[in-house]
Amino acid sequence: MAADDGQPARTLAQQLYAQPHAFEFAQAVRLLELLRPDATPLGTGLDPRREALMLSGTLSPAFPASAIGPLRERAPRSLALDDDFRELHANSDVDCDVDSHAAPRSDHLPQLQVNAFALGGPNGPLPGAWQEWIQDRLRRKDTSALAFLDLFQHRLLALLYRAQRKYRSADPYPLYSRRAADPMLRAITGLAWHRDDETPTGEAQSADNDTDSGNHSDRDIILRAVLARAGMFANQRRSLAGFDAMLRHHFGIDARSTPFVGGWRTLPAASRTTVGHAGRNRKLGAGAIVGTRVWDEHRGIRVTIGPLARAQYEAFLPGGDSHGAFQALADAWFGAELYVHVELRLAVGQLAPARLSRAAPPRLGWTAWAGAGDTAPARLTRLAPAAAARSANAAPG
Repeated sequence: MAADDGQPARTLAQQLYAQPHAFEFAQAVRLLELLRPDATPLGTGLDPRREALMLSGTLSPAFPASAIGPLRERAPRSLALDDDFRELHANSDVDCDVDSHAAPRSDHLPQLQVNAFALGGPNGPLPGAWQEWIQDRLRRKDTSALAFLDLFQHRLLALLYRAQRKYRSADPYPLYSRRAADPMLRAITGLAWHRDDETPTGEAQSADNDTDSGNHSDRDIILRAVLARAGMFANQRRSLAGFDAMLRHHFGIDARSTPFVGGWRTLPAASRTTVGHAGRNRKLGAGAIVGTRVWDEHRGIRVTIGPLARAQYEAFLPGGDSHGAFQALADAWFGAELYVHVELRLAVGQLAPARLSRAAPPRLGWTAWAGAGDTAPARLTRLAPAAAARSANAAPG
C-alpha cells in the first residue's frame, strides 16, 4: 500500500533504521526487542550478546540534536566479549565456540547510539582528554578502548531502559499479569476483578451473566479495551460517544448508539398492588398499579454495527468470537441493567446462498438466505436484548 506521498509504505522497522532520530529511546529499543522475540530481555541476562541489540554512547563534543543517534544493522565485533565468554564457560559443559549457536557474536546484533545518557559527549562525566584519546585510537582503527567503554555504557543504558519501561503503563508487552501498573489501572476503573481469569465483576457484571471466564475474547477486552481506557471508566458519566469510540477502536468496525429505546421493566413484588386487609399499594392515584410491569423509555439503547463483512457479521452473532466480548464491554461500561439492542448491518454483496453443511450449517434468521447473489442488497439483523445478554436465549429479529 502506498503512503501519502505516493511512495511504497515502509514498515515500522524500516522507518526505525532509516530515521532513528525520529523515535524515543525506550520506543526504539522496544521495537528492536520485538523484532527478536527469542532474545533475552535487555539488562536481565549475563551475556549481552544474547540480547536484541547493543547500546553505545557518543564521544562527540557537539550537542546532539536528538536523544538517539545512528542505528547500525551490525555492531563491530568485540573480541573482548568473546574472550570473556570463553573464560566464563571454561569449566562448564556448554560449547564455548564463539561461532556456535550457544555463543552468539556481538557483531550479529544491531547497535544503537544513545546521546541523552552516555559517558561521553558534552554532558557526559568522561573527561574531554580521555574522549580525545579514544577518538584518536579510533582514527587508527583501534576499537579496543571504545569496546571496553561500551561494556559499561551498554549496562547503564540497559538499566535506564528497564527503569523507563517499569513506569510506562502504556508499554505493550504480552505478560500483562506482571505489569506493575495493572493494579493501579484496575483501581482507577472502579471495577472488581477475578484474580484467576482477569474478568471484570461486581457492579459492572450481573450475577446471572453466563460469561465464559476462560474465553480469550474476555481477556482481550480487559487488556486492550478496559485497562487501556481506565481514565474513561473512572468517569461515572458513561456517554454513548465514549462507548462508540471503544467499539470502533477495539473491534475495528463502525458503530453508532441511539438512546431512549424503551422496554418493559418488571416490578418487584414489594411494589405491586395487592388487595385485602393485608394488601399494599392500594390507594388510587398514589400507589395502585395494575399489572406486574411498567414501560420505561430509558430501559435500553440501540447499537448499530456495520456495514460488516461476512466474517465480521458472523463473529457478532451469538456464539461468535466478538459476541461475548461485545457484551462484556457493554456490561462493564453501562452495567447489566441496561438493555442493549444490537443491529448488525451486513454490507452489500456479502450475502451468500444457504447451503446445508455439517461444518458451517446455516442459521435460520441469521445466515440462511434463499437466492442471494453477488448483487444482493444489504442485510439488517436485529438481536433482542436477551440475545445481547445470553446467547442461549437469543432470538433472530
